[in-house]
Amino acid sequence: MLAVIKVAPGPGFSLVEVPEPSAGPGEVLLRVVAASVCGTDVHLYDWNPWAQARVHPPRIIGHELCGEVVALGAGVDGGIAIGERVAVESHVVCRRCPACRRGDFHVCADTRILGVDTDGCFAGWAVVPAANIWPVGDAISPAVAAAMEPFGNAVHACSYGEMRGATVAVFGCGPIGCAAVAVAKARGAWRVVAIDPNRYRLGLAEKMGADAVVEAGQGSAEAAIRRAAGGRVDCALEMSGAPVAVVAATRVVRSGGWISLLGIGDEPTTIDLSTDVVMRSLTLHGVVGRRLFSTWEQTAAHLRSGAIDAAQLITHRFPLTDIEEAIRLVKSGLCGKVSLIP
Repeated sequence: MLAVIKVAPGPGFSLVEVPEPSAGPGEVLLRVVAASVCGTDVHLYDWNPWAQARVHPPRIIGHELCGEVVALGAGVDGGIAIGERVAVESHVVCRRCPACRRGDFHVCADTRILGVDTDGCFAGWAVVPAANIWPVGDAISPAVAAAMEPFGNAVHACSYGEMRGATVAVFGCGPIGCAAVAVAKARGAWRVVAIDPNRYRLGLAEKMGADAVVEAGQGSAEAAIRRAAGGRVDCALEMSGAPVAVVAATRVVRSGGWISLLGIGDEPTTIDLSTDVVMRSLTLHGVVGRRLFSTWEQTAAHLRSGAIDAAQLITHRFPLTDIEEAIRLVKSGLCGKVSLIP
């Protein structure tokens, strides 16, 4: 099969013919129907410091996928049917550490990520643990099903407080930020303000339901955010990781409000904990991945209800062989979710 591989340390990917995999004990073999490109894949392409410290080539890239079950490994049961269409949770957890024993699988101490620590899905076929599949049937399109993994990040970020009737500020309008806009509206937010320096992404946020947008510049956008929010922000969803956005979030949210921090920045952030957090009784939530599998249940419910048109997040589609063009487009910021079709 043809696969996108990081063959050796250094920038770039390669398209390589490799043997088709087979399902081992506890695994399923999937025919990849659709995959999508994530910012993590861009980090791997660029070979940034995080990738250098984490990935050991050669490695098949990709962790967001929708596939059809074509074979079951030994010991796999639970009603999984050949031909069934599934999405996949990309975090493979140990189920033995204290966090897993508490049911906090999303913070497993020994998490392995598809396409990072194990071979991924930018290929014709992929092997994944049977415990990681999520049946989607025919009601959810393959491209949207592949994007359920990052969409679940937005659902998780929105789950830490009451949103009905609230004014919500979303910092960072990449695909996950735009998904968060839609989830906040679906959960009854009265007003959602989207903040980003990229006009294309602000337009996508409006399509996903943002009531107002603020184009962030080099300086502070706090006054503009407050005006757009009507003077009061109940909670913030920080999806960019940019230090200036994190600081702004702690300053615009009302006293007693809450913030979900999902974005990962390239440098440390300095905030005034005493003045902006402690004395204003803000609650900060660090958000990683998805809660297994309650977040998946919520995500599927949002998509199947029709309250969210997630297909609008899928702005571009490429064959797998055009991976270089897909990566360039994602790096440009002039896209939503980019889908790959093997």
